[in-house]
Amino acid sequence: MGASISLDSKYRLILTTEVECISVNPESSATKNKSGGANKKKHNKRHHSESGSDSDASKSGSESDGSESDGSGSGSDSGSESDGDKTYTVKLTPEIISYIRSYIRKNQFLDEFDLITEIELDKYSHAPGAALVFNSDSIAFMTNNQTLEAVGEWEYIEPEKPVVSSSKSKSKNGRGRDRDRDRRRDDDDDDDHREESTYKTKEDDLPHSEVESILTEKFEEYNKTREFIIHESKNSFLVLLIKSVELVKA
Repeated sequence: MGASISLDSKYRLILTTEVECISVNPESSATKNKSGGANKKKHNKRHHSESGSDSDASKSGSESDGSESDGSGSGSDSGSESDGDKTYTVKLTPEIISYIRSYIRKNQFLDEFDLITEIELDKYSHAPGAALVFNSDSIAFMTNNQTLEAVGEWEYIEPEKPVVSSSKSKSKNGRGRDRDRDRRRDDDDDDDHREESTYKTKEDDLPHSEVESILTEKFEEYNKTREFIIHESKNSFLVLLIKSVELVKA
C-alpha cells in the first residue's frame, strides 16, 4: 500500500505521543535542554490552521483525574540521570491535554514541525537544493489514541538552476579567442546538462516507507534533546515525545 509518495494527494501524518515528566534536581537548570539549534533554516511558505478535536478532552481526561499536572501522580519511573534528575512517563489529565493543545498551536512548535517534515533530497540522488516539504493544513491532538495528527500535502521544492559563470568582456582584437571561448562554453554547457540529467526529479518515485523512516529518525533526535517542553514548574517540566510515525493518505 502506498509504494511511493504522491504529490497530488492529501496525507495524514499520525504521530504517537508520550508525555514525560522530568523531576529536576534543585541544583540543575530545568531548561538546560530547552534551546534548539540557532542556525536552523526555516521555510516561510507553509501555513497552519489549528483544528478542533477539543471535544475529545473530557472523554480522555476522566480516566486519570488523580494525576498531578506535573506528572507526580502516576507513571513508570524510567530511572534517574547522572545529575539526580528523575524521568518518568505520566498519564494524561485534562490539564496536561490542555498543555499539549496549547503548545502545538505556538509558532515555536509549528516552525520546528516544518523543519522536521522538510526532507532534503540530495542524499537520495536528487539535485542539491531539492527538498520534499509537508505543507500541513491542520495539526490536532487526538485524545482517544494519544496521537498528533497533521493533514496536508507534500510539495517538491525544485533545486535552484546552476549558474554557469562566464566572462562577458571581449577585447577588440580577440575575436578568434572569443570563438574558442564560445566553443569551450558550449562544451561546458553540454557537460552541465549531462550532469543535471543524472539527477532524479519529482517524476521519480520516492518510497513511502523511506519517508516514514526519515521522519522517525528526525523525531527521535528531538526526543533525545527533549525539545518539546509543554509545561514547566519550579522543580519539574513536562516533555512531549514522538514515539512512532505513520503516513497514510487522507
